[in-house]
Amino acid sequence: MTPHLRRRAPLVLAALLLCLAGGDAHPARQVVALFPPEALDSAPDNVLRPALPILETMLKEKLEDRFDVRSTGPAAAPGTREQRRRKARTLGASYILSGSLSRIGKSVTLDVTIAPTEEPEKGRTVVVTGALEDPSPSSPGYAALFRRLGTEASLKLKYLFFGDERVADGAGVRKIPKLSGTIARSAPLSGEVISFAASDLDLDGKVEFAAAYPDSIAIYRVEGDELREKTRIPNAGPNLIHVDVADVTHNGIADIVATRFVGGKALSDIWQYDGKEYRKITADLPYFLRVADLGPEGVVLLGQEPDPEKVYRGGVFRLSVNRYGMAEVKDRDIPLPLPQGTFLYAFAALKKGKTLRYAVLTARDRFVYIDTDGRELGEGLEAVTGPEMALATAKRSVPMPPRMLAVDLDRDGSDELVLLNDLVAAGTYFENVRVYSHAELLSFAQGEKSLQLAWRSPQSDVSARDLALDRSTPGTARFAVASRDRGKLLGGAAEWRVLWVK
Repeated sequence: MTPHLRRRAPLVLAALLLCLAGGDAHPARQVVALFPPEALDSAPDNVLRPALPILETMLKEKLEDRFDVRSTGPAAAPGTREQRRRKARTLGASYILSGSLSRIGKSVTLDVTIAPTEEPEKGRTVVVTGALEDPSPSSPGYAALFRRLGTEASLKLKYLFFGDERVADGAGVRKIPKLSGTIARSAPLSGEVISFAASDLDLDGKVEFAAAYPDSIAIYRVEGDELREKTRIPNAGPNLIHVDVADVTHNGIADIVATRFVGGKALSDIWQYDGKEYRKITADLPYFLRVADLGPEGVVLLGQEPDPEKVYRGGVFRLSVNRYGMAEVKDRDIPLPLPQGTFLYAFAALKKGKTLRYAVLTARDRFVYIDTDGRELGEGLEAVTGPEMALATAKRSVPMPPRMLAVDLDRDGSDELVLLNDLVAAGTYFENVRVYSHAELLSFAQGEKSLQLAWRSPQSDVSARDLALDRSTPGTARFAVASRDRGKLLGGAAEWRVLWVK
């Protein structure tokens, strides 16, 4: 891979980590290092301290059905943030669970926070309260109170972390269908998958996958859990970074939109099936390109200018392409109503009834939810991470955002946001170098003022590169995840496969 496309983890580090745990992909539970809560009590005898073992036991018992909980022991608490990080690393934990218990008069408050081991600022906190009528640890109600607090905090934490399908409150509550959690794995693909997308590409009435490799694009048909190569576009590169498929020429045939990034320049091509082969109808457009369904406007081709120093610049604008491949920028002075500095690949357009809203990934890896006029409605708490790939110039490196899909899962006329979230392996920050070891899917539902986590899939035990929705079987849907096979790194390049998440 040429220097413009830099990984955030050297291959040697990835090989050392990934070769330790080969084998089939399967759902994994998140590993959590449980630090005993701290007792913050101003009373000289600290009447809260005897409750700490009760809370630790309850948290562990109530969370073990969803997490792999590993206790750190009383010697590990409280400790500094760095001490906790090192302890969690020794346990192989991706998350740290910590908290505190405080008292003002009879009122007792337990707050519990779960945070990524390497990024504690991205933590989520739940708070529960109770009344301590008798501060004596031997009283009948003492243990019962703290068992209840531990149980309530565990339930809230699981709901907050996993979503559990239910969103909104009261009469407006609705259930967003989640995945079963099963993961199947395809046979190896021929090369390093950079990006892929799915649609009917040759008018045969069946779904095909277009998979971008660094220097070519392969077209696959779907056969069960396998992708069978139908043909290949050999000269589509070099240095492909993104591929989309949609009918951008509006002639009834899905086009392949492919973008390259070379030496600070973005160059994009559009390919179309002519009945015999895939022919390039548009060449070397000097923009980053992607497609999006903008609701009333339908499927639209979007572009953004590259910058030789900053990677990209300016707003996101529309392009029109006629059936002969002639492209024209439309209304450059009226870009999409996105926050200034938004990267073309860092947002999703979401239909909400007859209106349109946007989920925009900020520099802090969190989503801002905005309306069709660009007004910010709210910011989400969940932090997400893209694949181990970045676009780089001599002065700046921009991580590629995760693939974001707009899918109406509950068929209510409003889209849910489904995205691929790559996870950093615990203990693998080496001078800001990250090794990615797991991946998961997240689904967010639209509220009036925010995006709310609806569900979180089980983790696969491999990192991932891209995500596509597969509807090749009528009436069903599954998600296809392009992923490196962690057991095939020795002796050369890794093998890439598709993980079918159902």
